[in-house]
Amino acid sequence: MLGRRTALVMAAAGGAGAFFALPRMAEFFAPTLTFEPLPGIDGFRQLAGGAVSRGNPALVGIDQADARLSDRSVCAHLFAAPKPANHVPIAYFSDARCVYCRVLSPLLHELEASEPITVTWHELPLLGPASRRAAEAALAAKRQGAYTFFHDRLMGTPFLPNTAYIRQIALDAGIDVEQLLMDMQGADVADTIARTAGLARRFGFYGTPALVVGRTAVLGSIDGRKLRRLIGIEAKMTDPAPCS
Repeated sequence: MLGRRTALVMAAAGGAGAFFALPRMAEFFAPTLTFEPLPGIDGFRQLAGGAVSRGNPALVGIDQADARLSDRSVCAHLFAAPKPANHVPIAYFSDARCVYCRVLSPLLHELEASEPITVTWHELPLLGPASRRAAEAALAAKRQGAYTFFHDRLMGTPFLPNTAYIRQIALDAGIDVEQLLMDMQGADVADTIARTAGLARRFGFYGTPALVVGRTAVLGSIDGRKLRRLIGIEAKMTDPAPCS
């Protein structure tokens, strides 16, 4: 029979082995991601996504070439948010009326606080006039530093973004209401939506949500485990990304 001391040593060794095996086990059970080339846009690849809210691409000009987005400006518009050198850039395309975006938007807020990522938020209003008005309001609010406030309120409500409701959000945000309503009709907001439509067309995004995580495009919903896995893979890539 084994002595008590020997048994304790073996048990401790087994426990230590299990402890050091945990990272390998986590890797074993991590979601499997399969990448495919992304036709028509060099350096990028695509990952199969989940369900998508599909609207009418003609509403934002996705079915037409957009002259305001040149080949050289794709990266500049795609990942517009300033980021630290070690961060994975993420471009997120959403529609305020998209039910799947209402899950992904809070997830991205959570990941921004816990992962080395920088998100550029793009408004892609495909689901009708209410979507377009919500996008205009959020982008106009950005000029007064209230984009996130508007995005989250408009994304999380069943109310249509009529003038009265937009006024109330602006009051709650503490910004200039009349300036917001005027900026919503301005050329800058229209140009931003047009450039976003051009980006969506380049990447084949006909619905929302859609993401570009580093060099990987994802159309449709994606759960937190897969998205964290994708961020980790992109962070470990050693070859230069197309927008690096």
